[in-house]
Amino acid sequence: MKVPDIPNENNDINDVTLYRKKKKRAKRIRNLIIIGIIAIAAVLVYIYRDVIFEPLRGIASKVENTTTSDEGFPVDLPASSDYRFLPLSDSFVLVTDTYLYNYSVSGKQNFALQHGYVNPMAVSNSKRVLIYDKGGHDFALYNKSSEIYKQKIEDEVIVSAFISDNEHVAVVTTGGRYSNVVYVYDGNGKWLYTHKFIDDSVMQAAFSSDNGSLYLSRVKSDNGDIITEIAKYSMSGDGEELWSYRISDCVPIALKASGNTVTVIGDNVLCGLDADTGEEKGKYTYSGDIVAFADLPDTAVIIFDDYSGSSNTVTVFDKSCNVLASAAAPSKVYGLAAESGNVYVLSGRSVSVYDSKLEITQDIQLDDDYSAFVKIGSALFLMGYDTIEYHGI
Repeated sequence: MKVPDIPNENNDINDVTLYRKKKKRAKRIRNLIIIGIIAIAAVLVYIYRDVIFEPLRGIASKVENTTTSDEGFPVDLPASSDYRFLPLSDSFVLVTDTYLYNYSVSGKQNFALQHGYVNPMAVSNSKRVLIYDKGGHDFALYNKSSEIYKQKIEDEVIVSAFISDNEHVAVVTTGGRYSNVVYVYDGNGKWLYTHKFIDDSVMQAAFSSDNGSLYLSRVKSDNGDIITEIAKYSMSGDGEELWSYRISDCVPIALKASGNTVTVIGDNVLCGLDADTGEEKGKYTYSGDIVAFADLPDTAVIIFDDYSGSSNTVTVFDKSCNVLASAAAPSKVYGLAAESGNVYVLSGRSVSVYDSKLEITQDIQLDDDYSAFVKIGSALFLMGYDTIEYHGI
C-alpha cells in the first residue's frame, strides 16, 4: 500500500508568503500607474489650461441681453456716429456710441451690452476685447460671451489703452502733476504696476512674451526737435528702466513686441530692436505717408502713398526691417488684414488678395462699397453703409 504524502507546512507558508508579495507588488505597480496617469493629466491640464478653462471665464457674469434674435446676413448696423469693428476669436465685435455688440460668424447676436461711455474705444486680441472711455475713467474686458472685469481710474482721464496676447492691459492716463501715468493690470483686473511721467507723452505700450517687462514709446521735445524714445521697463521691484533707444524727428504710430524683437512703426521710419538689449536690428526710412499697416509675429505689412495718384505701394518687411516683397496696391485703401502667407486689401468695391511674395492670387469683386472689414477663418465680414455682409473666400 502506498503511503500518502505528508503535507509540507513550510511549503504552504512559502506559497502564501509568495502570493502576498506578488499581490503587494501588483498593488504597488497599479498605484504607480495611477499616479503616473494623474501626473500626466495634471501636466496636460496645465499646458492647455487656457483652452480648457476658457469657457468658464466670466461664466458668472455672462451677458444675456440681446437686441435681436435674427441670425444670418446681412446684419443691420444700428444707428451711430462712429463704429469700431474688430475680430474676436471666431466672432466679431461692433462698438457703437451706446452699445458693445458681439456676433457669431453665422450672424447671430451673442450679446448686446449698453456700455454708458461718452467716447467708447476698443482694442482686441484673439480672445478678449478691451473697451474704454477715452477722456473718461472706466474700462472693461470681455470675451465673446461674458464680462471678465470692470475697472475705474479715479481723478485721471484715460488717453489710450493696450492689450497683450496674454491679456495684460496697459491703460495710459493724464491729469494732476503728471503728463501721463501708465497702469498695468492682469487678465483678471488685478493691478500690477504703475509708471509715471512728468514731461513725456506716452504713445504706445507692449508687453514681453512672459509679461515680465513693459515696452513704451514716448514722445518729447528736445530743443524744438521731436524725439521718440522706446524704453523697456521691468515690472518687478522698483520698475527700473532696462534700456532705451532714441529716434529723431519721428512720431511712433505702432509698437509691437514679438519673440526677441520690438518693432516700431513710425510716421517716417520702421525700426526693429533687440528685445533684451535695445540694440538696433535694422531700420527702413520711407518718404511716403503710411496709409495702413498690419503686424504679424515675424513680419510687418505697410501700405504707403507713393504720391503718384494712381496707386499705393504695399511692402512686407522682416524683423530686421529688410524688404521681403513690394507691389502696387489700390489707390484707395479702406482696410488691410494680414496672416501668414496672405495679405488682404479692401478698396471699396473689391478685395485684392496677395500671397507672401505680394503676387495677386484673387481679385474679389463686391456688389457695393465697404468701408472696413475683418477676416475670420475663411470668410470676410464687410462693413457697408448700413449693413455687415458675409463673403466666403
